[in-house]
Amino acid sequence: MKKYLLKIAFMLLPLISYASAWDTDYKQIDGAVKRPVFPEKTFVISKYGAKPDGRPDKNQKAINKAIEACHKAGGGVVTVPAGTYRTGAIRLLSNVNLKVDEGATLLFVFQPELYPIVPTRWEGLDCWNLSPCVYAFQADNVAITGKGTIDGGADNENWWPWCGKDRFGWKEGMPRQQDDHARPRLLRLAEDGVEMDERRFTADDCLRPQLINFNQCDGVLIEDVTLLRSPFWVIHPLLSKNVTVSGVHISNDGPNGDGCDPESCDGVVIENCFFNTGDDCIAIKSGRNNDGRLWGRPSENIIIRNCRMENGHGGVVIGSEISGGCRNVFAENCTMDSPNLDRVIRIKTNTCRGGVIENIYARNIEVGQCKESVMRINLDYEPREICCRGYVPTVRNVYLDNVTCNKSRYGILLNSLDSVANVYNINVNNCRFDGVAEHNKITGKVGEVNFANTTVNGKPCLSSTPYRNLSQWLTKSEMQRVPQSCLLDFSKKPKWSYVMGIELESMLDTYLRYGDDSILDYCKSYTDTMIGADGSIRGYNLADYNLDNVRTGHFVAAMHENFPEEKNLIAIRTLQQQLDKQPRTKEGVYWHKAMYAYQVWLDGIFMGLPFRVKTAHMLPAKKQKAVYDDAVDQLKKTYECTLDASTGLNRHAWDENRDMFWSNDTTGLSQHCWGRAQGWYVMALVEILDALPEDYVRRGEVADLLTRTLDGVVKWQDKDSGVWWQVMDQPGREGNYLESTCSAMMAYSMLKSVRKGYVDGRFMEPARKAYHGIVDRFLKVNPDMTLSLTDCCAVAGLGPGVSPAVSKAAPKVKENRRRDGSFDYYISEPVRDNDAKGVGPFVWASLEMEHNGCATADHLNDIIRAKSGTLRK
Repeated sequence: MKKYLLKIAFMLLPLISYASAWDTDYKQIDGAVKRPVFPEKTFVISKYGAKPDGRPDKNQKAINKAIEACHKAGGGVVTVPAGTYRTGAIRLLSNVNLKVDEGATLLFVFQPELYPIVPTRWEGLDCWNLSPCVYAFQADNVAITGKGTIDGGADNENWWPWCGKDRFGWKEGMPRQQDDHARPRLLRLAEDGVEMDERRFTADDCLRPQLINFNQCDGVLIEDVTLLRSPFWVIHPLLSKNVTVSGVHISNDGPNGDGCDPESCDGVVIENCFFNTGDDCIAIKSGRNNDGRLWGRPSENIIIRNCRMENGHGGVVIGSEISGGCRNVFAENCTMDSPNLDRVIRIKTNTCRGGVIENIYARNIEVGQCKESVMRINLDYEPREICCRGYVPTVRNVYLDNVTCNKSRYGILLNSLDSVANVYNINVNNCRFDGVAEHNKITGKVGEVNFANTTVNGKPCLSSTPYRNLSQWLTKSEMQRVPQSCLLDFSKKPKWSYVMGIELESMLDTYLRYGDDSILDYCKSYTDTMIGADGSIRGYNLADYNLDNVRTGHFVAAMHENFPEEKNLIAIRTLQQQLDKQPRTKEGVYWHKAMYAYQVWLDGIFMGLPFRVKTAHMLPAKKQKAVYDDAVDQLKKTYECTLDASTGLNRHAWDENRDMFWSNDTTGLSQHCWGRAQGWYVMALVEILDALPEDYVRRGEVADLLTRTLDGVVKWQDKDSGVWWQVMDQPGREGNYLESTCSAMMAYSMLKSVRKGYVDGRFMEPARKAYHGIVDRFLKVNPDMTLSLTDCCAVAGLGPGVSPAVSKAAPKVKENRRRDGSFDYYISEPVRDNDAKGVGPFVWASLEMEHNGCATADHLNDIIRAKSGTLRK
């Protein structure tokens, strides 16, 4: 009991951590971030010489003069009244609130001489560069507020061409940031550890300035303004504390046009903002490579809430300049929707960066659509970057809760490293991802990825498969669905049926492979319910001469071999007596049933002959060889009389008297090859080879027959899916469908035949293709974590018809002309999930794959978890 409670406690730990973080850490951060307060003194820029029609350099001086006056007076509000003011760089000072009134625009011009170089960071690297349009350095209590506009003035003529991309106005021969003396030089200087004061860049180097950069400030407020056309990043708080960005409208589709990038900041609130950007909407950073590590300043204690994102590379992004680490980020109550929004939550880093990214929380995020993924974690971002590598990053403790998305390529996309599992404790709870084209995907090594109440395209995501092997998983699923084994096959009362026998025998084989007494008890409960203490069989009537009833004996014989019981042995003897008396055609093949007089069905061969051969060892020695010879003869005659030479397949049945309404007057054959009937025959060949003694001289005849039959079957395997059609000889015909039970039978038969050497290895490739096709097409993970096999034909047969021979053998039979063996008939029968006639063979097929180590949950993650909407590796 203690172990059980401990296990529950460990399972609940991620949920407990998640809940406590929102209740404690989030509230502490929210209460700790202090908004700046300013004296009620106003300094209007027009009084210092700024004019709507003024020269940019004069407006620049006037605005900076007003800021200096406000600062010297102990602080207050510098007001920009209505009008458009063309200007160069502005520098804010402590205790100054730059208020841009409604109807006012600060328009920054493309005159690089108006942007003196200042200490800043560019793409996470310390340097001196052109001043951002609005800049503050080591200032306390600074703000930009108001309903007005700050326009960076960038377009395909100004600033943006420096990025070096044609679509932003760059033309051959123009300077650009990729020139060796520009961005590449900065990267080299940083990589070589050159002091910051020696990293000086001018307009000649084309490193575009940010729109707003507050560097090493404490108490920052940006509120209500509209921000347009930034040369580079829009808002860039750097190495600052107590930062609030509220009610800001950002529209900037330029290169590297990030909306808000807090870098190495502590205590940030971004709320009620709108983002429409050419890059990341919000990108949290902490320095690039060695510069970030030397500062050692993570971005931490950040709240993002009530924001709306449209275009952008990512909605809420961490990285890639993240070498200082990142922790304690909370995002909630945001909406995102655009075909040009690549990702919702994104973490990007690499082995140049290093650092730890941890404690990332997102909840209540509603997404219409995004282009790539709802969440992407990428530890191999910019793989061609030239740098000193070996700094392995870590991403851990990431929590998504109640995130919904209606359309994306992936749900969750994790790209980790092949060398180490440094992505772990990723938790996705109460999320719904619909319209997902390629499910979820993982590459590289990862640790725990936990899903709870999360679906992809309506299918539940799994943190891990409930059982290591599919045979166990499906067996236990059936036991959960049908607690009483005697009620399998959708039965409403205990029933002696071949259907139960097939499925229960596959369950018994699962028990024999893996153990679990609950499986054995489930199997034993059937024989205990259906076979009396005296060996009588409940609901069985020998006079029906129904081979279907014999098949259940195959399971009983398997139980008796492993767990002998006298009552089961008596039941086996009864079924042997039926076969001793079973009516036959003139050529010596069993009738399928008394009411199917003189008819050979492929179904019947499977129902009767494997049991006959399996239990022959119980007979006197002199009778055993006669049983084996009879079985081989019946197999060969059945093949010959049902073969359709034009297809290489076997028709469902053959009427020796040619007097059934479904049979051809000349050949006696039914009209089509029904998939499951072909499957019955193939499995009969395999099981008889299982049971025949190794030294029996005619084993080779059966093996040759199996090879010929499989050669015909493989020719009709669907090339795309690897499975087979309900009406096998009518692939692709309107109304026909790919069917799971026959496909499971073929997969199982080929897998086992190759493993045991009954046929040569050329059948392994189509066998595996079939198996994976079944898993990919027909397996479904249900909300209760049970596994289902879908697209099972419930039933199909022929007649019965009435003839003198039938009336004599079964006087009470009633004709059923609907079951005429036509194409329309076969496709009209019900299709359902979890038909035992498919479940049993698929469990057997899984056991075969597991025998080769190819169908454990680990090996099938890319298929099973894809079907469940979980993970593909």
